Amino acid sequence: MDERSRNILYKRWLNETKLTLNELAEQYAVSAERIRQLEKNAMQKIREAMSTFSIS
Repeated sequence: MDERSRNILYKRWLNETKLTLNELAEQYAVSAERIRQLEKNAMQKIREAMSTFSIS
């Protein structure tokens, strides 16, 4: 996952003051839809990585 995607996830979900799609779009000079797409792709990568670990 690239640094921008990691930062978006952090700022959207892990930071104490969570930013909106519009706030992130303004920071990264892209549309809110593009932020949503990057967030979705990053979450999918996390899900795929987690699925490789099986709990026995």
